[in-house]
Amino acid sequence: MPPPTPTQFTTPLEASSYFHPTASSAYTPLREQIVSLATRQGYDFDSLTEIPIDWSLDQDPNAHVTNPAYPRFASTGNMRLFESFAKVLGEKAADMAKGKGIGPVLKGYTLDLKRPAVYPDALIVGNRISEVKPDRYFTTTTIWSLRQQAVVAEARGYVVFLNFLTGRPANLIEMGEPYAALHAEIEKMVKESNRLYAEWEAANPKKKRSQL
Repeated sequence: MPPPTPTQFTTPLEASSYFHPTASSAYTPLREQIVSLATRQGYDFDSLTEIPIDWSLDQDPNAHVTNPAYPRFASTGNMRLFESFAKVLGEKAADMAKGKGIGPVLKGYTLDLKRPAVYPDALIVGNRISEVKPDRYFTTTTIWSLRQQAVVAEARGYVVFLNFLTGRPANLIEMGEPYAALHAEIEKMVKESNRLYAEWEAANPKKKRSQL
């Protein structure tokens, strides 16, 4: 299958219509396709994040999205995932956001830039948690271009739950409620995510690349 080609718009204003607060947008069907793809691949639906590319902020001199912008995009998606934990943490979620008590901290990641993204465009950021331990989880953060209908960047890393008072990793199970409940919720997320991703891979096997 040939690589996706950028969606064509009739005018420059239509191409940047994702900035308009109320107008119907040609991006709507593009958004729906990426959201459908992401959820079928096991990405967390509730924390999916759309980020508009800004002409003045995100581009380099070659009119591509600058490399340092991608970690910022991924961080926005990660923060949305953290915010989704509030449904389990309740009042403790406010402490987490202020760096009090126990909270998630990105410990390390690798970033793979797949293809250039350019203005005008909007990006979808999704997180798929693949493994959880008592004090951390491992995630893939993927960034799709709406116009290209393709992945433009992917980060793989892990997040540690830190006790902000001691500065050490916190075992959620041993910390009692609501943290033990959060660990159990993430375990359910991992199980469902891995099931969906395995089904996707089975239905869409990757083609073998020729060896040079």
